[in-house]
Amino acid sequence: MKKLFTNDYIVREGFLSEAVCARWEKNILRNLHIFGADVEPVYGQMAAYYGMIEAGLNESYYRFAEKHNKYLLKEFPEVAAVIADAGRLILSHSGLKPDALPVVPRDKKYFQVGGFNLQLHSWDLYNIHTDTEGLLLYPSSIFEKKTRAYSCVVSVKRTAQYTKDRGGDLDIWRERVLAHELDGFYKRDGFSAKSSKLREKIPYKVGNMVLFDSFMPHVVLPFKVKKKDDRRISFVVHFNYRDHTECNPFPHLEYWY
Repeated sequence: MKKLFTNDYIVREGFLSEAVCARWEKNILRNLHIFGADVEPVYGQMAAYYGMIEAGLNESYYRFAEKHNKYLLKEFPEVAAVIADAGRLILSHSGLKPDALPVVPRDKKYFQVGGFNLQLHSWDLYNIHTDTEGLLLYPSSIFEKKTRAYSCVVSVKRTAQYTKDRGGDLDIWRERVLAHELDGFYKRDGFSAKSSKLREKIPYKVGNMVLFDSFMPHVVLPFKVKKKDDRRISFVVHFNYRDHTECNPFPHLEYWY
């Protein structure tokens, strides 16, 4: 749908209360056997789609998705409202009515509806990237200007290292880069941006929500984890406009993690 916005981001400061974030953090950290880190997750954990695919655990992701969704919505009841609000925000920011399209799970039996990105160890990777891995079901879409995909991130626990060179915080380039255009964005090393002219710092306080075009390059700044307070947690959900799918045969915004 061409009317849906591109090349932009939205920040809602204080989107979630500090009390809710603290409760979520406590629940997650005492159940780390359930919540997998986004890098090197373990079989059966509630980790991101891309993390499970990269680790060769796709069978685990699909097998446990329905169970994980029930657990997520029971133990973190605010999640349903976060997803619904984000969907409405995509539509209203595009100049449409907040209920202009159904906002539905991609497939709640096989895909998680949302989840938590955990960084429990030092994050040394300077990884400027776009969020296209969730579009694996639609390979051509990552090359097409008509594709509308969005990433929604809520800061649940900000690493204490943010006081040191903004460690763990988020930067976004205000430009839209499709898959075949990435060579023009990166330097010859394949991971550094040619220019920082369009790079913008995102307010990443606890409770803040950031919603952006998934084709906008972004980076989580490296940080060290030397103590528990240095760990970082974000709630993440992705959206994509589809004319129809087998599961949802009508125009809609689908979401997953």
